[in-house]
Amino acid sequence: MEQNNPYNSQPYANQAGIPKKEDTIYTKTMKEHFSFFGIGSLLYAVFYTFCLYKNTSGITYPFFVAGTLCYFFCSTRKLGVPYKKDSVFYIVSIVLLGISICLTSSEQILLMNKCGIFLLAFILMLHTFYQNKEWNFPKYFCAVMQTIGTVLICAARPLTDMISYADMRKKNKEGKKSYLLPVLIGIAITVPLLLIITGLLASADAVFANIFSRILDAVNLETIFGTFFMTLAAFFVSYAVYAALSMKEVKEETPDLRTLEPVIAIIITAALSVIYLLFSVIQILYLFIGNMKLPEGYTYSGYAREGFFQLLTVCILNLIIVLICLYLFRENTALKLILTVISGCTFIMILSSALRMIMYINRYNLTFLRIFVLWSLAVIFLLMAGVTVFIYRNRFPLFTYSMVIVTVFYIGLSFSHPDYWIARYNLVPKHLEYLDDYDIRDNQKYLRRLSADAAPILLNKSKNPYLPPFGFASYASAQDTDNTEIYYKEDDIPEELLWLYRYYRNMEELSNDMHIRNFNFSVYTAQKYINKLND
Repeated sequence: MEQNNPYNSQPYANQAGIPKKEDTIYTKTMKEHFSFFGIGSLLYAVFYTFCLYKNTSGITYPFFVAGTLCYFFCSTRKLGVPYKKDSVFYIVSIVLLGISICLTSSEQILLMNKCGIFLLAFILMLHTFYQNKEWNFPKYFCAVMQTIGTVLICAARPLTDMISYADMRKKNKEGKKSYLLPVLIGIAITVPLLLIITGLLASADAVFANIFSRILDAVNLETIFGTFFMTLAAFFVSYAVYAALSMKEVKEETPDLRTLEPVIAIIITAALSVIYLLFSVIQILYLFIGNMKLPEGYTYSGYAREGFFQLLTVCILNLIIVLICLYLFRENTALKLILTVISGCTFIMILSSALRMIMYINRYNLTFLRIFVLWSLAVIFLLMAGVTVFIYRNRFPLFTYSMVIVTVFYIGLSFSHPDYWIARYNLVPKHLEYLDDYDIRDNQKYLRRLSADAAPILLNKSKNPYLPPFGFASYASAQDTDNTEIYYKEDDIPEELLWLYRYYRNMEELSNDMHIRNFNFSVYTAQKYINKLND
């Protein structure tokens, strides 16, 4: 009978009697096969904690990425969601970013790699569960936000689905008892009760307190509680993600949002285009050709070495403005022409900003931010080219094109090890001749903060002329009684070598702290150069 069907019990239904959306076939499958998804999410959570607990860039990261993808596709197969052949781009990109993480120790690259993996994985999940071929930027944004909101709503689904599954099992066994729920209740009561009783007994008896204190000293409580809560959070989140996707809350249709009056956009963009045209003419005459007189007190090099960050910001704003006009305003020939002018001016601004940045680098050397600006300008140039095509061809797959461009270019940036090239460029003697003493010290401070990616340059005798002939081993002396620890006399280091010595010590500490789980190839390479330096 219908009343005995556990799927109609709606354990998370609104108590006020408001009708809820019926379960999808995927949601029903998750409840029916809770043993698979519940145990699978638990095992995945343990795997997640093993790979990532206090391990931001270890060799376990590629395995974590591969394991996550395997669990995802095993789960979708269990749900009956078909695999799409064009998912291979997302899979390969995610795996490459995972591999890149254990090849670098640059904090900026690591952070962007993890953000990239998260975004690509989210898009892969939406692409797998939905027919998204016609989706555009606004649709994807709304779909991601809606799915994240649904994940939060499904936070308790592991518990409610477990109760439904236990109830179903109990009824199917015709009166046989199910001990799952009583066991969980017993554990939930036992844990806090044990903590309270143990605390009371420890305060009541000094001998018991001393013995218990020794036991606690032998056990790393921080690690125990840290891994426990990380595993618990990973379990609930991973299950909630599949529950949210199974609910299919996102409507697959892409509504046409182009309903606004184009006159509004024409007025705004026409005014901007006039300013942009004037600015572009100035760039061509003053910066590119350089045959007009500059304001008093300006040199061409000084003029070129300013304003690149402002221009980068304007280029990004132009990209956003053009997309807003294309997605929200009705088609209009005049608007298309003005947007084309803005796109053309944006190309000139991109070239102007890139030229200014290159001249600035020639004067003040490389930093990660300056490399990232040049990378961003190249990406924006290609994105703007795609947008220009989209102005006249609405069927152009702009989102897919943009996703491929950004992903491919970022993977290239991630594997290029920018810190290596920064160190290599900044140590070339001819790149230092324009720097005064303050700029040289500033350059040295920046080099000292580079990651292990720069070790093949900074700790290489053949590449770094500042290195002492016999390394820094002569500045270390064993000062403890059993000669097991090495102490360094930083006061004995010449001031001009102090920045390099501190980098050396930082790399030495990183390599000493490395073990099998957090093994990182970049740190391992630095360790080899340290050993060569001290030979």
